[in-house]
Amino acid sequence: MRNVHLDIKDVSSERRNPILANVMAQLDYMEKRGSGLTRICNETKALEGYKDELKPVFKSTPTQFQTIIYATSDTQNVGDNDGDMSETKLTERQQKILNLIKESPTITGKQMSETLSVSQRTIERDLAALQKVGVLKHEGKDNDGVWAIIGKNNHL
Repeated sequence: MRNVHLDIKDVSSERRNPILANVMAQLDYMEKRGSGLTRICNETKALEGYKDELKPVFKSTPTQFQTIIYATSDTQNVGDNDGDMSETKLTERQQKILNLIKESPTITGKQMSETLSVSQRTIERDLAALQKVGVLKHEGKDNDGVWAIIGKNNHL
Protein backbone atom coordinates (compact mmCIF):
# COMPACT_ATOMS: atom_id res chain seq x y z
CA MET A 1 0.00 0.00 0.00
CA ARG A 2 1.33 3.48 -0.82
CA ASN A 3 2.07 6.33 1.60
CA VAL A 4 -0.65 8.93 1.82
CA HIS A 5 0.29 12.55 2.63
CA LEU A 6 -2.01 13.92 5.28
CA ASP A 7 -3.18 17.33 6.35
CA ILE A 8 -3.13 17.53 10.15
CA LYS A 9 -6.82 18.50 10.11
CA ASP A 10 -7.52 15.03 8.66
CA VAL A 11 -5.61 13.06 11.32
CA SER A 12 -7.71 11.72 14.17
CA SER A 13 -6.33 11.95 17.68
CA GLU A 14 -7.45 8.50 18.73
CA ARG A 15 -5.02 6.51 20.83
CA ARG A 16 -3.66 3.76 18.63
CA ASN A 17 -2.04 2.04 21.61
CA PRO A 18 -4.00 3.00 24.76
CA ILE A 19 -1.73 1.01 27.11
CA LEU A 20 1.42 2.75 25.86
CA ALA A 21 -0.36 6.13 25.85
CA ASN A 22 -1.44 5.68 29.48
CA VAL A 23 2.08 4.73 30.57
CA MET A 24 3.55 7.74 28.72
CA ALA A 25 0.96 10.06 30.30
CA GLN A 26 1.70 8.73 33.80
CA LEU A 27 5.43 9.28 33.24
CA ASP A 28 4.69 12.85 32.09
CA TYR A 29 6.19 12.16 28.65
CA MET A 30 2.93 12.90 26.90
CA GLU A 31 1.13 16.19 26.88
CA LYS A 32 -2.44 17.00 26.05
CA ARG A 33 -3.94 14.34 23.81
CA GLY A 34 -4.31 15.39 20.20
CA SER A 35 -2.03 18.45 20.37
CA GLY A 36 1.21 16.94 19.04
CA LEU A 37 0.89 17.43 15.29
CA THR A 38 -0.34 21.01 15.61
CA ARG A 39 2.51 21.72 18.03
CA ILE A 40 5.05 20.29 15.61
CA CYS A 41 3.77 22.63 12.89
CA ASN A 42 3.64 25.69 15.17
CA GLU A 43 7.09 25.09 16.66
CA THR A 44 8.57 24.57 13.19
CA LYS A 45 7.02 27.81 11.87
CA ALA A 46 8.52 29.69 14.83
CA LEU A 47 12.07 28.62 13.98
CA GLU A 48 14.50 31.10 12.52
CA GLY A 49 14.90 30.55 8.78
CA TYR A 50 11.56 28.74 8.37
CA LYS A 51 10.22 28.55 4.82
CA ASP A 52 6.98 26.95 3.62
CA GLU A 53 8.93 24.25 1.80
CA LEU A 54 10.30 23.16 5.22
CA LYS A 55 6.80 22.50 6.54
CA PRO A 56 6.56 19.11 8.31
CA VAL A 57 5.10 16.28 6.24
CA PHE A 58 2.83 13.61 7.72
CA LYS A 59 2.45 10.25 5.96
CA SER A 60 0.34 7.26 6.84
CA THR A 61 -0.23 3.69 5.74
CA PRO A 62 -2.52 1.19 7.45
CA THR A 63 0.41 0.00 9.60
CA GLN A 64 2.49 3.10 10.29
CA PHE A 65 2.49 6.86 10.75
CA GLN A 66 5.50 8.95 9.76
CA THR A 67 6.42 12.57 10.48
CA ILE A 68 9.17 14.21 8.43
CA ILE A 69 10.72 17.35 9.91
CA TYR A 70 13.15 19.23 7.68
CA ALA A 71 16.12 21.32 8.79
CA THR A 72 17.80 24.09 6.85
CA SER A 73 21.42 23.57 5.91
CA ASP A 74 22.40 26.55 8.04
CA THR A 75 20.60 25.24 11.14
CA GLN A 76 22.82 25.30 14.19
CA ASN A 77 22.20 23.06 17.17
CA VAL A 78 22.48 24.43 20.68
CA GLY A 79 25.86 23.23 21.89
CA ASP A 80 27.66 23.37 18.53
CA ASN A 81 29.81 26.26 19.79
CA ASP A 82 30.67 25.02 23.28
CA GLY A 83 32.71 27.65 25.07
CA ASP A 84 31.87 30.49 22.67
CA MET A 85 28.76 31.96 24.22
CA SER A 86 28.75 35.01 21.95
CA GLU A 87 27.58 32.81 19.05
CA THR A 88 25.26 30.41 20.87
CA LYS A 89 21.71 30.76 19.59
CA LEU A 90 19.03 29.91 22.08
CA THR A 91 15.46 29.09 21.23
CA GLU A 92 12.73 31.47 22.25
CA ARG A 93 11.58 28.98 24.89
CA GLN A 94 15.12 28.66 26.31
CA GLN A 95 15.30 32.44 26.59
CA LYS A 96 11.94 32.41 28.41
CA ILE A 97 13.30 29.74 30.76
CA LEU A 98 16.32 31.93 31.55
CA ASN A 99 14.02 34.89 32.21
CA LEU A 100 11.92 32.77 34.59
CA ILE A 101 15.10 31.71 36.40
CA LYS A 102 16.28 35.34 36.64
CA GLU A 103 12.95 36.21 38.29
CA SER A 104 12.98 33.18 40.60
CA PRO A 105 16.22 31.15 40.86
CA THR A 106 14.46 28.47 42.95
CA ILE A 107 11.77 27.83 40.32
CA THR A 108 11.06 24.16 39.67
CA GLY A 109 10.83 22.35 36.34
CA LYS A 110 7.16 21.71 37.06
CA GLN A 111 6.51 25.44 37.61
CA MET A 112 8.36 26.27 34.38
CA SER A 113 6.37 23.66 32.43
CA GLU A 114 3.08 25.06 33.75
CA THR A 115 4.08 28.66 33.02
CA LEU A 116 5.27 27.89 29.48
CA SER A 117 2.55 25.28 28.74
CA VAL A 118 4.94 22.49 27.81
CA SER A 119 5.74 19.13 29.38
CA GLN A 120 8.25 18.75 32.19
CA ARG A 121 10.30 16.57 29.85
CA THR A 122 10.54 19.44 27.35
CA ILE A 123 11.76 21.74 30.14
CA GLU A 124 14.28 19.09 31.26
CA ARG A 125 15.69 18.85 27.72
CA ASP A 126 16.01 22.65 27.46
CA LEU A 127 17.64 22.88 30.90
CA ALA A 128 20.12 20.15 29.93
CA ALA A 129 20.97 22.00 26.70
CA LEU A 130 21.44 25.28 28.58
CA GLN A 131 23.74 23.54 31.06
CA LYS A 132 25.69 21.84 28.27
CA VAL A 133 26.51 25.15 26.56
CA GLY A 134 27.55 26.71 29.87
CA VAL A 135 24.73 29.23 30.25
CA LEU A 136 23.16 27.66 33.30
CA LYS A 137 24.06 25.53 36.28
CA HIS A 138 22.13 24.08 39.18
CA GLU A 139 23.56 24.40 42.67
CA GLY A 140 22.41 22.27 45.57
CA LYS A 141 20.15 19.26 45.73
CA ASP A 142 17.72 18.46 42.91
CA ASN A 143 14.66 19.07 45.05
CA ASP A 144 15.74 22.26 46.83
CA GLY A 145 18.62 23.75 44.84
CA VAL A 146 18.96 27.03 43.02
CA TRP A 147 19.55 27.84 39.35
CA ALA A 148 22.46 30.13 38.44
CA ILE A 149 22.87 31.83 35.06
CA ILE A 150 26.55 31.85 34.12
CA GLY A 151 28.85 32.82 31.25
CA LYS A 152 28.47 35.72 28.87
CA ASN A 153 24.77 36.37 28.58
CA ASN A 154 24.64 38.40 25.38
CA HIS A 155 21.54 36.48 24.31
CA LEU A 156 19.35 37.66 27.21
